[in-house]
Amino acid sequence: MDIIFYNGRINTLDEAGTVYSAVGVTHGRVSALGTDDELRHLSGSKTEVVNLKGTVMFPGFMEAHSHLTIYGYLLEAMDLSATKVRKMDDILSRVKAETDRLPPGSWIKGSRYAEYFLAENRHPTRTDLDAVSPKHPVVLFHTSFHACTLNSLALEKMGITSESQSPPGGIIEKDPDTGQPTGVLHDQAHIDVFNHLFFTDIEAMGIRGRVALCGQASANYAQKGLTFAADALVVPQTLKMYQETLAAGQLKIRIYTMNYDLTAESLTAAQIKTGFGSGRLRIGPIKLFADGGMSNRTAAVSTPYLTPPYDRGLKMQSREELIEKVKWYHALGYQIAIHAQGDDGISDTLDAYEAVLGKTSDNPLRHRIEHAGCLYADLLKRAADMNIAASVQPVFFGELGDGWIEAFGPQLAEQLYPFKSMRTAGITIGASSDCPVSELDPRISLRDAVLRRTPSGKQLSAHEALTMDEAIRAYTRGSAYLSFDENNNGTIEPGKRADFTVMAADPRQLNAEKVPDIPFTMTVVGGKIVWSQ
Repeated sequence: MDIIFYNGRINTLDEAGTVYSAVGVTHGRVSALGTDDELRHLSGSKTEVVNLKGTVMFPGFMEAHSHLTIYGYLLEAMDLSATKVRKMDDILSRVKAETDRLPPGSWIKGSRYAEYFLAENRHPTRTDLDAVSPKHPVVLFHTSFHACTLNSLALEKMGITSESQSPPGGIIEKDPDTGQPTGVLHDQAHIDVFNHLFFTDIEAMGIRGRVALCGQASANYAQKGLTFAADALVVPQTLKMYQETLAAGQLKIRIYTMNYDLTAESLTAAQIKTGFGSGRLRIGPIKLFADGGMSNRTAAVSTPYLTPPYDRGLKMQSREELIEKVKWYHALGYQIAIHAQGDDGISDTLDAYEAVLGKTSDNPLRHRIEHAGCLYADLLKRAADMNIAASVQPVFFGELGDGWIEAFGPQLAEQLYPFKSMRTAGITIGASSDCPVSELDPRISLRDAVLRRTPSGKQLSAHEALTMDEAIRAYTRGSAYLSFDENNNGTIEPGKRADFTVMAADPRQLNAEKVPDIPFTMTVVGGKIVWSQ
């Protein structure tokens, strides 16, 4: 036996909820469970012994939907989240400070602002940004990561003018009086800007820089108790980055790639399918987009938003196009993951899945919905009948919930993210943060899955709350199922991977409000301690 962890509370999360005090690991997998004395008798002269000192071990927490490389890229960007900025001047003062610090011509980047958290309740515009930074290109990414805003120099560098047309699946906002771009871009227009900057920068930083970026990001994930992340927007350049980091021995956690369909031709041409790879880096589903984001009000909805521009959001492609793509990738044998937030977007998604699965199915390829925010009762039943799994983000309640009430109204806001109904109907849910959209901390998601409380303190549909045990299982067993990992992860049982998350206390034994304060003490991947306090 290679290593024994003892003197802890080992929560297996098996069906019976069995608890042990010690676990043994051989060749990266669980080989024994029992009391401290039982495991001590199995140790050899070369066995490493780790005293858990009464802490609480769970199966490794698994992010079902995240963006690790984007998170790593934005680590140096200004944090414009609601805890840091309250009004437009707060944003502009931070931009001004960066302007004074950096030489003219240098890009200034910020992320995680939301207009509905600002006193002015509007996006920053090119005019606002030009006033404090006329000689530096500035880009600020919305917290949804479905929008951004640029100053005039940044618009010029991106070639966006009054003559520019909104791309398919995107919006270039323009002043109705002058026809000039306001600087605010949505969805595909935003993605075009981000991709240009991201790809240019990671190419320029070279292999050492890319490994440092990805390695640090994965280390930060491990520090938050995470042993796995499904990266929800992988393209050839980021797959290369993961491969480089893995080869350098710096990839601290397991990665499951969700491969963007518009750049997946190299995978399909080589017939590299879902499941290919190693236990540390594995090809996952093809990622499609049905609509935009709820936070920037571009998710495709049947009832118009109550906020400007009072429309019904944005479809990234037509229903017919989505159906044809799903037929294509399904026939090739890929798992498919579709971003769908609004009820119209979810309806198109379910139509596409029904075209390949029929109205009822066991869904052998485990096609998924990413987010599924407006999964209203009729849509929920359709998804359950086809056994469609879903990755969900409970943390959105605590960060973005007030924006939902403003955009949807109280009645519809109460119907968003119906976790309990999803579970009752038999839909498997995997939990995540969608980082960097929201805070990378599963403890916050656990709290918000139970409390469903907005930043202002409003609770949305308490009857849809999960218990703390259900929330933990969504972060472990649920996420494992979504990535075909239930035979390797999700519970602590003999033969499964020795991926563990260790906390100072059991979240199930505390008030949910206190859970974010529980320290993580250790993260173990494949029997190796990749982080400890």
